[in-house]
Amino acid sequence: MPDTPINPETPRQDGAGTKPHIRALAVEFTKNSLIEQDGGGLLITGVPMLAEGTWTDSAIGTPLFYPADTLREYAENWIDTTGWSRHFGGSPRDATDKVAELTNPRYEDGAVRGDILVHGATQKSRDLVELLKRKLIAFVSVEHGGDERYNAETRQQEASSLEFLGFAFVHRGACKLCRINEERAPEPEQPPEEVETMTDELIDRVAELEKKLGAMEAAAKPPEEDPAVELEKELAAMKEQIKELAKAKEEAKALSERIKALESDGEARTGQAQSRELGEPINSGLEIDRKTGTIRRG
Repeated sequence: MPDTPINPETPRQDGAGTKPHIRALAVEFTKNSLIEQDGGGLLITGVPMLAEGTWTDSAIGTPLFYPADTLREYAENWIDTTGWSRHFGGSPRDATDKVAELTNPRYEDGAVRGDILVHGATQKSRDLVELLKRKLIAFVSVEHGGDERYNAETRQQEASSLEFLGFAFVHRGACKLCRINEERAPEPEQPPEEVETMTDELIDRVAELEKKLGAMEAAAKPPEEDPAVELEKELAAMKEQIKELAKAKEEAKALSERIKALESDGEARTGQAQSRELGEPINSGLEIDRKTGTIRRG
């Protein structure tokens, strides 16, 4: 899909940072009147072709914000008002694919609106009339070009100008606020105010649950003991340590006395040995006659 308008000769208001694209943006009808026409045609009044909001198209596949001011300014800037039975992708469309025409385009109630006349002049158009009556078709997909620019304040790409190039009937669209046959169509997205309110309610609910969870955890946690009880436990432990130290001291004292006793006994035994060495030799082989004072060998 080229990133240029279908009709490049159409003057547009270019500005710095603009980026033109051709987009196929499907939108869904809402609260429309179906009026049967002579010859088998069908008139659908007040169809919102493009509403304010951020939508992602099928051709470029990127989101784009459509401001109300841009929609209001370019609501009547239709280069082609043909309604097609399908989009322009794939094989070329022929005259039999022209099934409707848009009339009276205008800006109204936050959207570009128009009245769609399904002429019923061809078999495809008559088939479309039956699908619309049976509420089996819910969307139109508007085709448009125009300038796009990045808004630094909102940090999003937005349409700065529009030129409408026709539209096609499709099964489902991107703009949830623009639809036909409301009874069969999916529900529109909630407005931002309701989404924000719901978010606040969820936040409050989460905070409440967290508070309850904290209370439950506090109740399950064993209570901290009294500091006086803790001190008594520490004193008791210290007393036990003192007893063990006193016992060890007594054991050390007894051991010291035992060592001293053993040392004294050893000294006594050493003195006895020395006395015996200074006495008479044992088994020396000499006999002493103490009366005569003589010594002889025995």
